[in-house]
Amino acid sequence: MINLIDIDINLLNLFKLLYEKRNIKEVASILNVSQSAISHSMKRLRVCLNDQLFYSTSSGLSPTTYAESISVSIINNFNAIEKTINSNTSFMPLSSHKVFNVSMTDVGEILFLPKLMSYLSEVAPNISIEIVRCDSTELQKKMELGKIDIAIGLLPELNTGFYQRSLFKQQYKLMMRKDHPLLSKKITEKLLFKYKHVAIISKDSGHSIIEKFLQNNHINRNVIAKLTHFIALPYMLSISDFIATVPEKLGTITVDNFNITTVEHPLSLPEIQVNIFWHSRSHKDIANQWLRKLIFDMFSEY
Repeated sequence: MINLIDIDINLLNLFKLLYEKRNIKEVASILNVSQSAISHSMKRLRVCLNDQLFYSTSSGLSPTTYAESISVSIINNFNAIEKTINSNTSFMPLSSHKVFNVSMTDVGEILFLPKLMSYLSEVAPNISIEIVRCDSTELQKKMELGKIDIAIGLLPELNTGFYQRSLFKQQYKLMMRKDHPLLSKKITEKLLFKYKHVAIISKDSGHSIIEKFLQNNHINRNVIAKLTHFIALPYMLSISDFIATVPEKLGTITVDNFNITTVEHPLSLPEIQVNIFWHSRSHKDIANQWLRKLIFDMFSEY
């Protein structure tokens, strides 16, 4: 039995080229070696495989029956290896079937996905986006393992080993229904607390900083409901006198579809920086580069 470990892999590549070109001179030119070096290498391979492999004819080299029988496997495997090692040198969005795993909040889904998916349907119709939601510790581990390609948000826990690029800063507004009694008055901090609030409690999102700020500054709202996501909020506010503190972009993308509006917040709340993050393992991955550049070009305000 012939063991692959006993064969110089370069000899098999030489076999592939000779089978495809059927001309020693042409192969010598491709490999930038002399014709005598080609002949010497072929002698070594003949000894290893115990077969003549090629005969000289008037029209060039002609493979033996054994050479014919092994040619398909050798050529296909070399082509597969070449494709594999060059997989990070080209990326064709139009023909790619890649699935990108992306972490973002529910507000991020509302803000990014409609525009992003609409664009992808034109330039990369077979690429799909899978949204992954997990806590901060799990997010870091999954990105380190390559199970999440990109994360978007305020994620200070993603530091060592991660890259980031700024997209925009998020201010906070006060959201309420369009005919809310507050809108007929100057909204002061004192007046703010006369109404019932809906709070979003999401410890693994940038919004948690706002909730901590309110708590640390002893700003005691009359909270009638605590939600884990923003999705139900516009529905609740549009039919009640409840109010809520929300990212301004949530208002921008929902006020036209609901009976709600946003106004300047009477409290001086911190701004939230929204960035795009990726792990160093995918920093030079060409597909990852393509998606993060696309997201930056579409949504960055810098």
